[in-house]
This record gives sequence, structure tokens and C-alpha cells, in this order.
Amino acid sequence: MKRIAIITSTRAEYGLLRPLISEIARENTISADLLVSGTHLLKKYGSTIDQIKRDGFPVAYEIPIFDENFISDEVHVAEAISKATLLCGEIFAKENYDAMVVLGDRYELLGFCAAAVVCRLPIIHIHGGEITEGAIDDKIRHAITKLASLHFPSVSEYANRIIQMGEDPQMVYAVGALGIDNIMQLNLMDKEALKKELNIHTLLPIAAVTYHPVTSEKPEEGQKEVRCVLDALLEAGLYSVITMPNSDVGGDIIYEEIRHYEEMYPDRMVVKKSLGQLRYLSLLKNADIMVGNSSSGILESASFRLPTVDIGARQKGRMTPENVIHCECQKDEIKKAIQRGMSIEFKDKLINYESPYGDGHAAERMVEIIKRTDFKNPSMVSKKFIDIR
Repeated sequence: MKRIAIITSTRAEYGLLRPLISEIARENTISADLLVSGTHLLKKYGSTIDQIKRDGFPVAYEIPIFDENFISDEVHVAEAISKATLLCGEIFAKENYDAMVVLGDRYELLGFCAAAVVCRLPIIHIHGGEITEGAIDDKIRHAITKLASLHFPSVSEYANRIIQMGEDPQMVYAVGALGIDNIMQLNLMDKEALKKELNIHTLLPIAAVTYHPVTSEKPEEGQKEVRCVLDALLEAGLYSVITMPNSDVGGDIIYEEIRHYEEMYPDRMVVKKSLGQLRYLSLLKNADIMVGNSSSGILESASFRLPTVDIGARQKGRMTPENVIHCECQKDEIKKAIQRGMSIEFKDKLINYESPYGDGHAAERMVEIIKRTDFKNPSMVSKKFIDIR
């Protein structure tokens, strides 16, 4: 029986990991311990650990790296990384795990991965090889790639980039994106059921909106940028369902500005701390357009053929599906992009479009590879740098 530790620290990351957790739960040769941390444990972000428990997944460890007074600034972020290293080091030292799974590029993952390396615990990394030029996540993602031994990028382009970084091609598998698994597996709500669930009463077109900090910029820039986004949404005549920004540096500034707009325009927008995977994907299924700078606007939106306006540099560098329109974070530019995305001509182009990010079987492929991987092999801890010839 292989024992795997799976780290989750945010609502979005858990939503993507959920198909893999479910697939492992059906296996009799692998067991998984969920190590739940980060914003999952904070009321401020919706206490999303409760959703994990409602989904029927036991939580092996709660790892508190933030306190309830957490402020998304540089000092608290650096402190969270150090806490993740300390607390996970204690867990890994006493548990006999075969490997640890992490997904993406969150800053706290650096702490978890540092502890794993010191404890000689092989790391399985999901969604490596991507580029996001507008965020410090780029550095973190590539650093995790070099700390990890087994890689599950979503597409071959990203797999090639990981191999270019000196990783063993035999340990790099382009398996597809886990977010597509969710779309294929969940019984999503129709529009009327969703509006009733979210208490929405409007005949206006609905926009799904998520705007995160651009961490390569100063935090105070986020306030000006999100104002441009919100003003454009109002002038475009949309009703906006807005999800809470993440805990990156500057997230609090953006959230307070969004809440201020919600108070001023309660008939035009609503803010949700956490929708959960079912309601969030149901929103993407039924929305008329998506606006913001979230990775789900690049990954999941394509499966719904949902016109998406991607703003600014945060996602710049990712492989972009045909449903995505890029624009700068200026009010008039955002309005033009929204108008283009809402046009009949643009939507007609997407009628038969297929997502490039997979077929909904990524979790199955991952589990099969994990089953046949020998994590006790010394090469999983002491990796060789493979030169490209």
C-alpha cells in the first residue's frame, strides 16, 4: 500500500485536486492523507475546510500557517512559508509517506516542498511548466519543478518546458488538466437553479468575475486596477457574480474595493467568498461572459465555450484557448473586449470549439502512473540533471 500526502491550501486548488482525491479513494493499492492548510482554515476566506469534510474526505492534519488576523502583505506571506516548513517537517518526520502531491504555484507550497526535500520525501508536482509573466508564481512554480521528482503537466508544450529545465523525460507525463475532470464528472446546475441557489434576481447578462492581485506589481496598484474592471462591468450593462480574490500580497486591498462597489451597486453585483466547485463550475456553464485574470479563465472556461476577457499580465504566457480575449487593465479596453466577447460573431466561432486542456481523464492517468512508480528508488530523492542533446 503506497501512502501519499496531498497538500491543499486554497479553495481553487482543492477544487482541482478533488478528482484525484476521489480516484485514489477508489484504489486499494494507494491511500492518501489530506493535509489541509492555508485559507481553508480561515473564516475570512469562507472556512472551506468544511467543504472538504462535506465531500466526505477525512482530514489527516490541519496545518495552520495563517492566524485569523492574517493580512496579505509581504511579512505575513513570508511568515506563512516558514510555518509551512516547520509544521510539515514535524509531520513528515513521523509519517512514513511514499510521496507528497502539490498542485500549482502557491507561495506556501515552497514551505511544504522544502520540508519534503529535507525529509527525503519525493514530490509529485501537478501543473508545472506553465508561464505566468504577471506574477511571482512563475518563480515559485519553476522552483517546485526542480524540487519535484514526478511531473504531471497538463499539455505537451508544458511537458517540453519541464524537460528543458533538466528533468528526466521518463518522469514527465502530459496527462491533461484536472479541472476538465470536474466539468465532465459533476452534475452541474442549470441557469434557473443556479440563480435560485445564489439568490440572483436579474434579467441582465451575467458575468463570472475573479480578479486576483498582480504580484509583480506594488500592492496598491490593485485598487486602481480593480476599479477599472468594476467600472467597465457596470458600463457594459452586466450583472457580476464576483468571487473573492486569493491571499496573495494585495488581495485584501482588492477585496475591500470590491465590497465597497457591492454596497454601492447591490442590484448589479454580488460578492461570494467561496462558491465551491459545483456552484463555481455551474456559474461558468451558465454565465454569458467571464471577466478577470484567473487561471480558470484560461483552463476551465474553454470547456464551456465561454467568452472570456483576460485582463493584464497575470496569465500572460499560458497557452491561450480561442475563447479568450486579452486586454490591458484600462476601462475602455475592458469594455471593448466585453463587447467583442458578447457579440454573436464571436460566440458563433466557439460553437464547435474543443478545449486543448484534456478529455476529463487526467486523474485516472495520474493514479495509474503513481501505482507503477517506485518512490523508494534513490533517484527519486537524488535526481540527476538531464542535459538536452
